[in-house]
Amino acid sequence: MTALRALRRLKSWIATAPPGPPPSDDYRAIEAEQALDGWLAREVAERQQAAFAPLVADALAGKPRADFKAAADAILETGMLDPSVVEIGCGSAYYARVLPALLGRPLRYTGFDLSLAMVALGARAHAGVRLAVGDARRLPLADDCCDILLSGTVLMHVLEYEVAIEESRRAARTWCIFHTIPIRQNGRTLTLRKRAYGLPVAEVVFNQKEIEECFAGKGLAIADTLSSLDYDLQAVIGERTTTVTYLCRKV
Repeated sequence: MTALRALRRLKSWIATAPPGPPPSDDYRAIEAEQALDGWLAREVAERQQAAFAPLVADALAGKPRADFKAAADAILETGMLDPSVVEIGCGSAYYARVLPALLGRPLRYTGFDLSLAMVALGARAHAGVRLAVGDARRLPLADDCCDILLSGTVLMHVLEYEVAIEESRRAARTWCIFHTIPIRQNGRTLTLRKRAYGLPVAEVVFNQKEIEECFAGKGLAIADTLSSLDYDLQAVIGERTTTVTYLCRKV
C-alpha cells in the first residue's frame, strides 16, 4: 500500500470512527480481587485502533507525536542499518507502518501482543507483517533472536515487570528499548488500577532510580534516556510524572 493510499484509508477511518471511552480514566488503588484484563477485550482493541488512527496519519504526514519520534530515534541511536526488530505489546501493530516512515527505510519487523483481538486487527490492517500472540512474561522466542527488542508501551501494564525485563533481555541479541515508561522522582514504584478505553487494566508508575537499578540488575546498561509522551499523574498520586524511553545494551 502506498503512503497516499494509507493516508486516505486512515482519514476515512477517522471520519467514521464512533466516539468511545477515554484512553485513561478512573485511577484508583489496585483491588486484589478485581480482574484487570481489559486489554484482551475486542472492544478495547477497536477503540485503541480508532484512537491511534489520527496519530498514525500525522506521523505518516511528517508530524509524529513525541513518543513515536522517541521510538524511531532510539532505533537510530543503535547505529544498526538493517536490524531485526521484535515489538512486544504491539497492539494493532501501528508501529509496523510508522517506524519505516520515520526511519526512511523498510524495517524487518515482527510484533507480539497478549491480545488476540489486537493481533487480529493488526493482521487485517497490515497485510504481510509478521504478528502473533505472545506474553511479555513468557516470550515464544529463542534466546538472542533479534537485534532489537522493542518493549512497546507495555511494561507499565505488567505487574510482573521484572520478569518481562528478563525476558526482553533474553530474546534480544544486543539492544532493548523500553518505550514510554511512566516515572516519578520521589515516591516508590506504585501500582494502580485504571480504565483504559472503558475497561479495567493495571498501570505501574516507576520510581526512576528503582527502574534504572532494575535494568542494571538484569544485565542491561542504559545507553540513552529519551523524552517521550507528556503524562502527568500529579492529580492522581500527588507527584508530577512524565514518561521516558530507555535504550539499553546487553552486558
